Amino acid sequence: MEGFRPFQAAVASRSLAVAAIAAVALAATRQPLPALALIAGTLIGLAYLFHIATGFNRLVKGGKRYMPFLIGESVLRVLLAGAAPFLIVGRGPWLGYFTYLAGFVAPLAVAIWAYKNRIDAHSAQTTDGGTHTSLG
Repeated sequence: MEGFRPFQAAVASRSLAVAAIAAVALAATRQPLPALALIAGTLIGLAYLFHIATGFNRLVKGGKRYMPFLIGESVLRVLLAGAAPFLIVGRGPWLGYFTYLAGFVAPLAVAIWAYKNRIDAHSAQTTDGGTHTSLG
C-alpha cells in the first residue's frame, strides 16, 4: 500500500501525543499506576493495530499458505494483549484497568479518524466525477 508509512507515523505520533498529555494529567493527580497503564495500553494498542495490518498484507500476498501462521499469531496477540493489564496493574485500582483499555483503543480511533480525513481529502481532489479509486 502506497503511503502506508506516513499514515502509520501519523497515527503513532498522534496516539502517543494524546496518551502523553493524559498520562501527565494523571501523574499530576498522583495516579502513577493509571498513567503507566495508559501509556502501556497505547503502545500495545499501536503494536496490535500495526500487527493486524501487517498480517493482512502478508495474507493478501501469501494466500492460503499463510493461514496457519495467521491463526497462531492472532491467538498469541489476543493472549498477550489480554494478559497485559493484569501484569501491569496487578491488583491495583479500577482506574488502572480503565486507562489501559482507553489507551489500547485510542490508536484505533485515531487510525479511523486519520483514514477518514485521508479519504475526504482524496475525494475533494477528484475532478473526474469520483471514478478514481486509488488512495495512494
